[in-house]
Order: sequence, then structure tokens, then C-alpha cells
Amino acid sequence: MHTVASILTCGADNTFSTQINKIISHPTLPLLISGHENKHIKFYDTNSGKCVFTMSAHLDGVTTLDVDQSGLTLVSGGHDGSIRFWDISSTTRACLQEFTAHRRKADEGVLSVQFHKKLPWLVSGGADGIIKAYQHGI
Repeated sequence: MHTVASILTCGADNTFSTQINKIISHPTLPLLISGHENKHIKFYDTNSGKCVFTMSAHLDGVTTLDVDQSGLTLVSGGHDGSIRFWDISSTTRACLQEFTAHRRKADEGVLSVQFHKKLPWLVSGGADGIIKAYQHGI
């Protein structure tokens, strides 16, 4: 039998609590990144559990996140049907590109995004029942 023990709690201060739709860990930095129903993305330091950055990211809830292998680019998808690329190497975490990827259905849009581990691809899946692949970083 395996045992589980809590080692970190983030966002427990309730100053900005909202439904979390997705959480990922950064591949090289001590960060957790969360996508929220209130349109925001938050960055947490895994050493302290403290939120170190919050940004307004989509016109509707953020549903999915991924970081590329370099650790420099974050991709997010939302109920608004859009996919957005973010430069997370900068202090401002600027949006690099935004495009509509999936049609909304039942108030949902983009449900999943993922960078391919070896190819320069991003794939997305939406409430419209479609999987799409995009070339990234070329």
C-alpha cells in the first residue's frame, strides 16, 4: 500500500479563490501554473506555495494549459474557443499569439492542448468534437 502526505498547499488564503480547471508543473522551474474559471492564470512558487504572478488570460474560463519543452512558452485554451501562446520567460508574460481554434458548444470551447514532446506540434481538442494539430515555433 502507498501512503500519501500533503507537502504543499497553494492558494489557501482565499484572497482570490475560484474554480481551478487545470494545473500543471513547469518542466524546469519550481512553478505550478493553474487555469481558473474566472479567466485567470496563476503561477505558484513550489518552494513557498505563494502565488507569484496572476494574469487575466481569456474572455471566458481557462480550461487547459501546457508548457513547451524549452519551458519558455505557455499555451492556454479557454471556454471562449481561443488558444493563446504566452512568453513566460519575460516578467510581463506577454501574449505572443491568439487565435480561435474551436467552436463553442454548450458554453465550452477548447478543452485540451498539448505540445508534442519531440515534434514542433501543438494539438488541441474542443467541445466541437474536433482534434486539431498546429506547427509551433517554425
